[in-house]
Order: sequence, then C-alpha cells, then structure tokens
Amino acid sequence: MNQKRNLKKAQKSALFVVTLAIFTDMLLYGMIVPILPDYADSLSISQTAIGILFGSYAAALLIATPVFGVISDKVGRRGPMLWGILGLTLATLLFAFANTFWLLLICRILQGIAAAATWTAGLALLADFYPSKERGKVMGIALSGQAMGTLLGPTFGGWLYQLGGYMLPFFAAAGIALIDGLLRIFLLKEEPHRKEEDASGAWQLLKNRTLLLVVGAVVIGAAIPSVLEPTFPMHLQNVFDASPGIIGLLFGVPSLAYAFAAPIVGSVSTKIGHPKTITIGLAITAVSLTLVVMPTTMWLQVAALGLIGISMGTVLAPTLPELADIAEQSQTQAYGVTFAIYNTAYSVGMMLGPISSGAASDIFGLQLSYFAIAVMVLVYMLFFAIMTQLKRK
Repeated sequence: MNQKRNLKKAQKSALFVVTLAIFTDMLLYGMIVPILPDYADSLSISQTAIGILFGSYAAALLIATPVFGVISDKVGRRGPMLWGILGLTLATLLFAFANTFWLLLICRILQGIAAAATWTAGLALLADFYPSKERGKVMGIALSGQAMGTLLGPTFGGWLYQLGGYMLPFFAAAGIALIDGLLRIFLLKEEPHRKEEDASGAWQLLKNRTLLLVVGAVVIGAAIPSVLEPTFPMHLQNVFDASPGIIGLLFGVPSLAYAFAAPIVGSVSTKIGHPKTITIGLAITAVSLTLVVMPTTMWLQVAALGLIGISMGTVLAPTLPELADIAEQSQTQAYGVTFAIYNTAYSVGMMLGPISSGAASDIFGLQLSYFAIAVMVLVYMLFFAIMTQLKRK
C-alpha cells in the first residue's frame, strides 16, 4: 500500500515538475519576442541578423536534441533536467548583459541547447512513470504548460521591458528559472528503474513505419503556428486595422485554445486510439487554415484562431503517447531517443512553417497560400489514415 502511495506521489511530482519546466522554457523563449527587435535596432543590428537570432534557437534545438536523447537513456532523466535549467538560467543572465550580436547569438543558441535537454528528458520521464493508459492525459497536461508559456511569454517580456528597461525582464526570468531549478532538485529525487539500453537498438525505432507517419504529423502540428507568424499580422492590419497590441492578443487565442484542448484531447485519444485522433486533428487543421483568412468580423476571426489552437492540440497531444507506445511495443525503454525524435520533428516544423508560408504568399497571395498548405495537410491526412489502417490490419 505504501509502495503504491509513494509511486502516486512520485508520478504527481514528475508531472508537476515537467509541466512547469516546459512552461518556464516557453515563457523565456517567447519573452524576448517583443524585446529583441527594439534592442537589436539600438545596437544597429540588421534585419537579417535578427532573423538569424530567432532561427538559431530552432537550429540549436535540432542539433542538440538527439545528443540529449541518447544521454538521458544512459544516465537517467534527472541529470539532463538539471543541466537544462542551469543552461537556461545562464543564458537568461547572459542576455541581460549582451551588447553585441555575437553575444546575443550565443545566448539564443544556449537557450536552444537547454530546451533540448529539458524537453527530451522531461517527456521521457513521464513515459517512464506512467503506463500507456494514462500517458495521453498526462502528456496533454504537459503540453498545456507549453501553450501557457507561449501565451504569457511575450506579454511578460514586453510589460517588464516597458517598466524597467532591457535588463529587468531577464533578471525576473532568471528568478523564475532559479525557482524552477530548486523544484527540480527537491522534487525529482527518484526515477523508475529502467533497464540499460543499447543506443544502436534504440535507433532501430526509425525503421518503424508508424513512427515515421507520426513524425510527419508532428512536423505539421509544429508548423501550424509558425505558418501564421510571418504573414498573418499584415492580414489583420489590412482587414481590421488592428494595432500591434490587438494583433498580440489575437495571436494569444490559439495558445489559449491549445492549452485547454491538449489535456482533453489526450484523455479522449486514449479511448478512441491515438492514430484516429491524429487523423481528426489533421482534418481540423486543413479546415482551420482555410477558414482563418475568411472572417470580416472580429468575433469570427477569434473563433477561427481558436479552431487553429484546437487543431494544434488534436494533432500534437496524441503523438506523444503514441510514440511512447511504439517504443514500448518495440521492447525498448529508450524514451529519451523516442522523444528526441519528437523534438527533432518539432524543430523541423518550426523552421518549415515560416518558409513555406512566406514563399507561398509571395507567389499566390495570402488566401491561396493558406489554401494550398491546407490541401497538402489534407493529402497527408488521407495518406496517414490509410497507412495506419493498413498497419493495424
């Protein structure tokens, strides 16, 4: 009885710590969005260099993720979780004193490396602690932390920047990271017993066709918000004469909808099946991308953006437990490598979204470009549905 009670307590501690860790990471990631362009301008940094600064996070995350996946399977989850928060705190403090492009670039790269350690080890820890039937719900809860951090980060950073100048947001963020780090130290005292994993065997997961199909869905789910970033603000200005503040609030709508949808979708997907839920999510994505550029009234626009957020949750929330199940069925507990694959796919989606959206808008215009992307999502949805059905048979 005591053993069961202790397990429940350890599970709850792990879920709390991982959700908070993901929230902190995304809060600090988004915090610099309203700060960096203005500060970079004061340092006479070009727009191209600003673009490199923003893109360097995803590039660092992409490169570092497989490394931390293997490491966390070898040494456990607690170590990389602590290294991640240490790196994030250091990057945040360095940001406060960075006064050249190269220092800013180092900070952003370090932030991406820290995120790779936190996300990979954190998600793997949840897979270690929770059985298959509970993973949908807990992974959804963890993703709600991501959504809330994304939602609050720019607002938090912009408000503190206006209140106290450039350094204040980073000192405040370092304080939050310190609290997060202390909680990781004191609450993550034990891990479930895991058998020693052979890294070469773990990478055999890449030959699993269902896993590759899920990876494609993760790329699409990650690309959904980034499709909007380079092109949609101008649309809101043209149609609604929206100010930057209103645009910022509207961009918060998908994140809020995502935060509410992810835990619910995670629970539902456990009951009806993760592949079926992903298929539904891809269908909603195609519809929402088509609808989001149609409204001429603000309330309809809010509803369309809310649907975008729901589609993100419906695609991404089931992919995490499905990947864990695939690893388990392959008779491996290499969840670090498994979620390294997830993070890599997510990074690719973050990079492909703005590129595809910007290029297609230049060629076809905004409405046709979103429609073209929606058609590609719909084609993948049909391919995904057919292939997963054949695999099941």
